Amino acid sequence: MPRRSDLVYLTIIVAIALALRVWAPWHEVFGATRVNFLETDAWYHVRLLENQVRNFPHHITVDPYASADAQYVAVAPLFDTIVATAVVATRGTDASTAYIERVAALAPPIMGVGAVIAVWALAAFAFGRREGLLAAFLLAILPGHFLDRTLVGFVDHHALEVWLMFSTLAAMVVAVSRFQTRSTLPTSTLLPTRITLPAVASGVFLGLYLLGWTSGALLVAMIGVWLISLLFFAKASDIAAAASATAMLSAVALVMVVAFQDPQLYRYSMQVVSLIGLLVVSIAIAILAPRVSEAAIRASIAGVVVLMAIAAPLVAPGFTAQVLVDFTRLSPDPARMSVLEARPLFLYSGSWHWNQPWEFFRSGFYLGAIAVVALAVSAWWTRRTDHWLIVIVTASMFAATVGQNRFGYYLVPACAVVMAWLSIRVLDWGGVPHAENRSPRIAPVIPMQREIAVILVAGLAVAPNIVPAAITATRGGGMPAYWAEVMDWLRTETPAPFSSDDYYLDRYDPATLQVPSYTVLNWWDQGYWIAQMAHRVPAANPTQAKAPDVARFYVATDEVEGLAVMSALKARYVIVDWELPFRELGEGVLGGRFENLVTWAGRPTADFYQLCYASVDAGWQHVWLFREAYYQTMAYRLMVGGGGGASPANNTWVVRTNERTDTTGRRFCEVSDRQVYRSADEAKAVASRRGASYEAVGLTPWQPAFPSAAVAGLRLVRDFRKSDQAPTEAPMARIFERVQQGLAP
Repeated sequence: MPRRSDLVYLTIIVAIALALRVWAPWHEVFGATRVNFLETDAWYHVRLLENQVRNFPHHITVDPYASADAQYVAVAPLFDTIVATAVVATRGTDASTAYIERVAALAPPIMGVGAVIAVWALAAFAFGRREGLLAAFLLAILPGHFLDRTLVGFVDHHALEVWLMFSTLAAMVVAVSRFQTRSTLPTSTLLPTRITLPAVASGVFLGLYLLGWTSGALLVAMIGVWLISLLFFAKASDIAAAASATAMLSAVALVMVVAFQDPQLYRYSMQVVSLIGLLVVSIAIAILAPRVSEAAIRASIAGVVVLMAIAAPLVAPGFTAQVLVDFTRLSPDPARMSVLEARPLFLYSGSWHWNQPWEFFRSGFYLGAIAVVALAVSAWWTRRTDHWLIVIVTASMFAATVGQNRFGYYLVPACAVVMAWLSIRVLDWGGVPHAENRSPRIAPVIPMQREIAVILVAGLAVAPNIVPAAITATRGGGMPAYWAEVMDWLRTETPAPFSSDDYYLDRYDPATLQVPSYTVLNWWDQGYWIAQMAHRVPAANPTQAKAPDVARFYVATDEVEGLAVMSALKARYVIVDWELPFRELGEGVLGGRFENLVTWAGRPTADFYQLCYASVDAGWQHVWLFREAYYQTMAYRLMVGGGGGASPANNTWVVRTNERTDTTGRRFCEVSDRQVYRSADEAKAVASRRGASYEAVGLTPWQPAFPSAAVAGLRLVRDFRKSDQAPTEAPMARIFERVQQGLAP
């Protein structure tokens, strides 16, 4: 049992964690007349839980507002159900939308505090009371993805995931310890209900975890790897204890998933098959470990695993295919590079940067890596199965985060645990007094050993992370005011896509869903805003469904082609914003989403632009070449030109390009000559006469370089500007409506 003083310290740590997550971003989230959530998925969670509140306890499984074809809701329901239950319990099913939004905004920091407590329990049970308190404190203040996703307003299931995952691990550590105790005591002295209670608790937490995250089979896989790896270094009795605890964990979780999870949910088969596999393997190990030799049990379990691997594609082909797909997600992919959280850690900025872990996690990443290696060595020598579980989980999270940085919200808590273990070892090496030993006696190795130990822990594990954590907590990221105006306009000035706007809060029957009369063509980033705030149907949303089709519209250089895409998507309105075309940021850097549009459309970027270099006195200078196709795209013509025609003068260049090779063998494009002409026709004629190495291009991404006709099939219905914009500046966003004469056949 924890000491009373420990609970006091833990209460202080919890208060620090909660204050950091609530106080700093409070004004950003609650300072306006509306709740301004901190990321796009938050709006869709609010959409789901508001509908659940009105139809409690039923939740949406197929959403007609998510897409034109009533997209299946691939979100595990637990997070939204918890928040909806809290709303109904306090205000009933008629609670105002504003109240629902405020409760939803407060849920992540509260669940984040739950994760801090779970990490305290894990470290305290596995290592000791000091390690537990230090792990909780480190998690409270470490910067990175966990802090980011537990801020007030970051309405998503990630905080709940971490809370339940580390609660599972904490209960599992206790369960393994109890089963090890059981294996050394006479049978007559045991109380089975007490001994197995932690294992049942771990199964309940794992079951809830799987109900809260569709990809929760990841934790099941890590536990399976841990259990099998014990065969190579742990004692037979400890292996049997771990297997017994794992068998109970997997059995309880399996019952919960089968009883409560929707079988249509994405990765449902992965959850069920992985739990069945873990159950079979753990029972086999529990039976064999005390009875056969180490070599025999390894061979037997290897046979079981091989048979399961052979049978899986036959019995559950969907499971096998999904496993392979999920493994490939950890490798770089051009389409996923457009989703920031799906980018590999070291490629987060778009190019390889070794310092990216420092930018995100500061010292936590590096000390965590050192600590997990040290703990692995210690666990190997001490044969501590619970310590080895922490090693497996932490190492897996390092690998997953390197593959996709989004897993950093799991990595940070894992690092807090192993950093706490290493930090206490350093303090003990220095002879720092503590409650269990107020006058430690050590043989000093170096002068001022105690002081150096304190400085190492405070200066490396704590100090570098405090300011970055404060900066993370104060970050913005909510919906800009002009986008809120876009959503308000859509909701009030456009017709309802269904029989009435009241359909938004209906209890939907998949068999009788209404079909929307039209959609709003948008880039997928704004899809959930359109569904939740505008109560309209987006053509694309953050699941990236229909993103390739929408991208083909934006990069279409022929109006008929673009309007044909609109017809296929049933789009009546088109939204464009200032981030779709390229814009110059200085020093040869371009901003904007245009590269993502081209990638999603499956087109070569060279069709529209190219990066070259020109030799100048100071070295090599970036030169971006924008080809005529770039200026003819629908994204450019609608956003920059407002749908009107363009007749540019003195902005078309003829450039001469050469293929060069640098000293490292890399090929690059050199611009060796360039000259501006009065018109695009003149420039193209000159380039044609001079030969293949000459080309007529534009050098400015925003100012037109080639003429274009007005878009006849769309009419501009509204511009949206920031309050401090000058009338002569381009607006931040525009909305166009399709007109009859412009429809493609």
